[in-house]
Amino acid sequence: MDITVKGKNFDITDSLRNHAKSKLSKTARFSDNVMTAEVTLATERNWHVAKITLNCKGSDLHAEEKSTDMYNSIDRVVEKLERELKKQREKETNHRAGRSASAPGEESEEREPEAGKKKDKEKDAYSARIESVQRFTPQSMTVDEAIKELQSSGEDFVGFLNEDTGNFQLIHRKGKGYGIVEPRLS
Repeated sequence: MDITVKGKNFDITDSLRNHAKSKLSKTARFSDNVMTAEVTLATERNWHVAKITLNCKGSDLHAEEKSTDMYNSIDRVVEKLERELKKQREKETNHRAGRSASAPGEESEEREPEAGKKKDKEKDAYSARIESVQRFTPQSMTVDEAIKELQSSGEDFVGFLNEDTGNFQLIHRKGKGYGIVEPRLS
């Protein structure tokens, strides 16, 4: 991996350059696709900013961190990129493991449990596990209709499109009454 370290409004010392290069060279263990890395170190007011762009095969990764210490900024931005590289690697392995002999248009129900078992083995015994995923199309109804649906379904909550506001909401049992959860999308 070719690593370039630049300074913006900042003179880079040899120790900073070596620290950045040594930290970035360790990210190579997470991906073989990284070709070049560009590190830009800058000072903005009282902040020490570290920006790193990794040029990978097929995509680029960019991260930025700022703190009151340049070494801390470098450490934090490298950790952020390592997490992104791990996510990319997991996506690649999960997609490869999910392939089966079924036709491209067919969905195989057997594929999901196998992928789930593989993920379960990777996690430790004490982590929370998602048992199932249910997808639904929310129905447009009033709050009173949603309460009736909640009572009749026996579920813990009901998701619906509120006719009055037009927003997606969840209604759930709360004590002797009901509670509404409305996501804030901004």
